[in-house]
Amino acid sequence: GDFPVNWTTNSSGEVVTISGSDEKWLKLSSKGTFSPLNFNKLPENFTFEFDVYASDQYSYYSTFLNIGFVTSKTKTDYTKWSQYTKGDDGVILKIHPQNEGVPKIGRSRVVVVSGKAEILKNEARLSSFNHNQNRVKVQIWRQKNRLRMYVNGEKVWDLPNAFQEVKYNCIVFYTHVYQKTDAFYISNLRLAEAGEDTRHKLIATGTFTTNEILFDFNKATIKSSAKTVLTELGNALKDNPTIKISITGHTDNVGTDQANQKLSEQRAESVKDYLALNFGIEKSKMITFGKGASEPIVENTSEENKQQNRRVEFNIIH
Repeated sequence: GDFPVNWTTNSSGEVVTISGSDEKWLKLSSKGTFSPLNFNKLPENFTFEFDVYASDQYSYYSTFLNIGFVTSKTKTDYTKWSQYTKGDDGVILKIHPQNEGVPKIGRSRVVVVSGKAEILKNEARLSSFNHNQNRVKVQIWRQKNRLRMYVNGEKVWDLPNAFQEVKYNCIVFYTHVYQKTDAFYISNLRLAEAGEDTRHKLIATGTFTTNEILFDFNKATIKSSAKTVLTELGNALKDNPTIKISITGHTDNVGTDQANQKLSEQRAESVKDYLALNFGIEKSKMITFGKGASEPIVENTSEENKQQNRRVEFNIIH
């Protein structure tokens, strides 16, 4: 019923639940701009993901959901971003679950603003967001100038020069006008600093190690937040079908050596199964190992260090 702490808006919004679930969503009001507080710089390499729910039978004439990575010099600069106004610099992504006359297809737009001028603008169809699939996960990946956006795993945008040489330090969501009872809801937001370009790193150097593949505690179940990095890995392997790789799991030192060894093996197998199931990579081209906690890259003296040690290592086999 209340607007969430650590957010700001020039309109209104409230935290709600949907369809009897206890999961909390932020309902975005009409003609509003919404921005999370308490950070002053976006990393040059980051991932940003969130869930979106659009009202059932969302109207073609209702607003796009707009997501912007923008520059802000004052506390109120975020309010410059709306349907008809814009700030100095920003990368704006737009999604909508309805294409006129095509209920099973949505649409997406991208706009890049530099010095208050639009320097890039484009539109694409969006098959993964529609009336039949109106709850989706949006994943955005910045690698310096490059922008990629996925919706439920569908790659929608891959733009090499979307981000300009400015300091992006603010995230904004904004809406225009809803029809009747339409609304957008957002939840499960996660901003994380990202590593290097997976595709380039593995293919160019033959090795890649990441702690962005997260698992449920003490289990081998892959978390949904790992989809971005696994999608890049899967596409890299699909594009290079002759490559054979090893997948090695590593854990921190919490638990017994025997338990950590088994867990690291199971996690490596989970990654292998994921790549085979979702990208058709032949299992014969992937071998798995587990090293448990036997090869830490830093001492397990803090939670941050333990997180670095919980990693998956990929190597091309020659």
